[in-house]
Amino acid sequence: MVICQCTSRRESILDKPLNIRYPVLVILARTLAPHLLAEIPVVRATELKASPRGVSWSLESLAGILAEISEETACGAISFVTEIILDAQRRNEPVAWVAGVSSIWYPPDLADRGVDLSTLAVIRAGGEEESLTATEWLVRSGAVGLVIVDAQGEWKASDASLGRVLKLAERSQCAVVFLTRKLSHEPSLGSRISLRGCISRNGEEPFHIAITIVKDKRSNSSSRQGRQYHGPSGMH
Repeated sequence: MVICQCTSRRESILDKPLNIRYPVLVILARTLAPHLLAEIPVVRATELKASPRGVSWSLESLAGILAEISEETACGAISFVTEIILDAQRRNEPVAWVAGVSSIWYPPDLADRGVDLSTLAVIRAGGEEESLTATEWLVRSGAVGLVIVDAQGEWKASDASLGRVLKLAERSQCAVVFLTRKLSHEPSLGSRISLRGCISRNGEEPFHIAITIVKDKRSNSSSRQGRQYHGPSGMH
């Protein structure tokens, strides 16, 4: 704990041990110049935002972190991440999709969901190394608000490479979401992943899914959300 020493000889609360859980910087108001005090912003308590309950997958809550969405088999990860893309486009944030696998989503399906394909950049990469390089360039540019990385192969990303992407994401407040194909009990891509959700089928209905939070470094909480989607055009 960093504490400014009191210049007065009189007893001060700073001379006593403080039972504070987190490190704090305590500064005596009288040591600051009046013009500096005038620049300190004052906010009413009623204007403070309350912490949202549960885990949100909105662009705002994902900004500046690395997230991972996993599924054991193809059962709705792309449909779920489409919600994040739509949220980004509603906020006029450019979106990039890094395809590190041989196949990619069917464009008419996303168009039917309302995605503006003209503002969705797609980068075809040849595997893990090229995908991470492309992701790093995109986030470093500051030109996009959301990067989706299709990492459904045998990825073994190092913490160093993910750490570089995370630092850039924090600086530009860009959201980076990795799509992986693995079981829920398998580890995430790395320690730099702040949020991980696993998608599974929910019940016997073909297009009902559930996303379960298995890792949340921000709140250390778990939750389960359900979604109902429709099949491709002509099937519903």
